[in-house]
Amino acid sequence: MRGWLFLGALFTAALLLYAQWLPSLAGFLVKTEPPQAADAIFVLGGDHYGERITHAALLARQGFAPKVYVSGPDGIFDHFESELAIEFAEKHGFSDVSFVPLPNHCTSTRDEAEQFMPQFKRLGFKKVLVVTSNFHTRRAGQILRAVGSEPEIYMIAAPTREFHPEDWWLRRQDQKNLFMEWAKTFANWIRL
Repeated sequence: MRGWLFLGALFTAALLLYAQWLPSLAGFLVKTEPPQAADAIFVLGGDHYGERITHAALLARQGFAPKVYVSGPDGIFDHFESELAIEFAEKHGFSDVSFVPLPNHCTSTRDEAEQFMPQFKRLGFKKVLVVTSNFHTRRAGQILRAVGSEPEIYMIAAPTREFHPEDWWLRRQDQKNLFMEWAKTFANWIRL
C-alpha cells in the first residue's frame, strides 16, 4: 500500500510541476554554440521552410565565413534541395552571399557527415560552422564529430518555427519533432 501511495504522490508532483521538467526533455536536444570566425558555413539538408539557409546566409553576411556550403539531397520534384534552398535565400535578400551547392543522394545526417567532412578536411578547413534546426544540434554534432576531429565544428541552431523547447507540449508539430528526434538520438546511441 505504501508503494502505491508513493507512486501516486510522485505522479501528482510530476503533474503539478510539468512546466519545470518538460522543457528539459527538449532542452537536452539543443546543443548550440556561439558563432565564431570559421573557414566555411555548412548547412545540413532537411529544412523545408528556409530557416537554416537564411540563418547561414546571415552569418556569412556578418563575416563569420566567406562561403556557405549547402547540402541538399535529391527527391523534391526532380530537384536537389540545395538548389531550391539557395534560390530561396537569394529571393529573400541574400543574393550577395557566396553559396556553394552540394547536391547529393544522402538520406541521413550520417551520410552527410561521411560524404562532406572528409571533403572539408581536404579543402584545408580548420573550423566549420554547421547550421541546422535547434532540435537537431546535439545529435548532428555527435555524428559529425564521430567522423573525425578535423575540421573542428561548431553547431549553430537556426531559429525553428516548429520546435520551442520551453513549451513544446503545447503544439502538435513540436511534439512530433521531439518524439522523432529522441527516437533518432536513441538509435544513434545504440548505433542503429
